[in-house]
Amino acid sequence: MAGGEGSAVRVRVDGLNKAVRALRKSGADMQDMSELMHAIGTTVVLAARPRAPHLSGAVSRSIRAGRGKTKAVIRAGSARVPYAGVQHYGWPAHGIAAHPFLTDALRQEAADIYDQLDRGLMAILAKNGLPD
Repeated sequence: MAGGEGSAVRVRVDGLNKAVRALRKSGADMQDMSELMHAIGTTVVLAARPRAPHLSGAVSRSIRAGRGKTKAVIRAGSARVPYAGVQHYGWPAHGIAAHPFLTDALRQEAADIYDQLDRGLMAILAKNGLPD
């Protein structure tokens, strides 16, 4: 995992791209992968919301899971909540401490996320008659 001011937090799973390519080549419905990645993202969202700053609750309400076929994406903030990134990463020059609610949620849920990914991939492989 890596992170810093203005950067994304990423977890890389070795072999996932190879598995996705094999699924595509087999003609498997990639909607299943999109649903799996959204479910994984939702796990992080549910863990991050209680950790987000709650002065008004806007940051917490802005946390959401995106949909991707090869990755789980979690976003916080919007045009109405442009300060979510500042809350997460901090802004030392302005005396704002970091509250890495997304990173903390990701770390807390890591074991469950890997389990979800493993079970989900196995189910997709089985559904498409592919060896595991």
